Amino acid sequence: MGRVLIIDDDALFSLALSELIRQEGHEAAEARTLAQGMEEVRKSDFDLIILDVQLPDGNGLDLLPKLKSLAYGPEVTIITSSCSNDGAELAIQNGAWDYIEKTDTPQSLRLSFLRALDYQERKLSALPCLREGIIGSNPKIMECVNSMARAARSGANVLIYGETGTGKELFARAVHANSPRSSGPFVIVDCASIQESIMASELFGHRKGAFTGATMDKPGLVLRADGGTLFLDEVSELAMDMQKSFLRVLETRSFRPVGDDREVSSDFRLVCACNKDLQELVAQGRFREDLYYRIKSALLVLPPLRERADDLPQLVDCLMTRVCRKNNLPQKIVSPELLRLLSRHPWPGNIRELANVVEALVASAPMEEILFPPHLPRDLRLQFVISGNGKGEQIERTIKVRADSTGEVTAWSEYRKRGLENLEERYLSSLMNASGGDFRQALTLSGLSQARLYSLLRKHNVR
Repeated sequence: MGRVLIIDDDALFSLALSELIRQEGHEAAEARTLAQGMEEVRKSDFDLIILDVQLPDGNGLDLLPKLKSLAYGPEVTIITSSCSNDGAELAIQNGAWDYIEKTDTPQSLRLSFLRALDYQERKLSALPCLREGIIGSNPKIMECVNSMARAARSGANVLIYGETGTGKELFARAVHANSPRSSGPFVIVDCASIQESIMASELFGHRKGAFTGATMDKPGLVLRADGGTLFLDEVSELAMDMQKSFLRVLETRSFRPVGDDREVSSDFRLVCACNKDLQELVAQGRFREDLYYRIKSALLVLPPLRERADDLPQLVDCLMTRVCRKNNLPQKIVSPELLRLLSRHPWPGNIRELANVVEALVASAPMEEILFPPHLPRDLRLQFVISGNGKGEQIERTIKVRADSTGEVTAWSEYRKRGLENLEERYLSSLMNASGGDFRQALTLSGLSQARLYSLLRKHNVR
C-alpha cells in the first residue's frame, strides 16, 4: 500500500483524486498550499506527491527540487489545468515522474499514478536490507521486513505494534541499521521500567544540585541519542505530563534538563514500540492524540508466532545454534517428532517463549546430538501435550516431507546423515537471510572459516 500526497487548492478535484487513489487500496492526504504541503512532508513519508502548478502561495514547480531532494525519495507528478512546453521541460528536468493535465480522463490519471507507485515500490525493494537477526520467510514477516526497509530509509518516526515477544526491539534495531543514521547511537528507553518520578531526569538529564542526590551533571537519554535513534519501548506507559513534554521535544528537537534554565538540542530519529492499542488509549483519554499522530508516521504491525508457524523450524535452528555456540556445545539436530510437538503449541509468549524453551532443551540434554520430545523438561513437555489441539498440521506435513518423503524407517547412520544435511541447509538459508547475502557478514555471524562456508554453500547450492 502506497501513500500519496495531493497538493492542490481545488478542493473538489482533490477530493475526487483522493477517492480514486483510495479505491486502489492506497492512502491519500491533501494540502491546499505549498506551505501546507511542506508541513505534511515533514510529518510523514509519501511514495508519490501530486503537485499542482498554480497555488495560492506560489508556483508548484518551484517546490519540485525540494521534494525530489527529500531523503526518502518520493516520486512527484505535476498536474495542471493548462499544460505548456516550458512547464513540461522544467518539470522533467527537475525529476518529475509525469506532467499531466487535469482534463485527462480518470482512467489516464489512474494509470499514471499506479505506474508511479509501482515504480517506487520496485525501486525500494531493489535496495539492500540488513535484517539484524530477523528470521523467517513467511509472507506476513516479509511484508513487515519490506515495510521496515522503506521506513528506515526515510527520517519518519516509526511505531511498531506487536504482542510481547514478537521481536519489536529487533525491528527497531533494523530500522536504525538500515537508516542514514546507522553510524550513530541506538538508545533504548524502557518506559515501563522507569519510575514516573525520575522519568524527566532519565530522558532529559539534570544539573548538579537540581534535587537531592544530584551530585553531578548527567546527560539524559534524549541527548545521548543525538545523531542516532531513540527507541521508546512500551511508549503507552508514558505518563500524561511526560507525553506533553515529549511532544514539545518532537516539535522543537530541544529540551531543558532538570535544574537548568538553558535549552539543549538533540537531532534524533524516533522509533516507538507498544503491545497495546494506542488508538483505544486515545479514545479513553489515556494517551495524547497529537502525540499519537506524531509517532506513527510509519506503522509496523508484527505477526505473532502462531500466525507464522511455517517459520518455526528455521527459528528453532537459529536459536539452537545461538545457544550451543554461547555454551561451547556441539550443534544439535531437532527431530521431526519434537518439531511436531512444538508446532502444536499456540506460543502465547511468541519468539521469546520459544527461545526460553530452546535454552531449556539444551540445558536438559547438553551432550545429546539429536533432540527428541523426552529431552524436554517434564513440565514443559506436559504443557505442550496438553496445549496440542490440532494446530500445526500444515507445518507437520512440511516437516514430514523434509525428514523423509517415503515415510520409511532407515538405518540410524542414514537418519543422522539426513538430519545433519537438513540442518545445514536450513542454517545456511537463515544465515544468508540474516546477512542480506553479504558473504563477509555471513562469515562474521557464523564463525566459520572462509573455506568451510564456501564448501557448505556449494554443497547445498545456496547462493
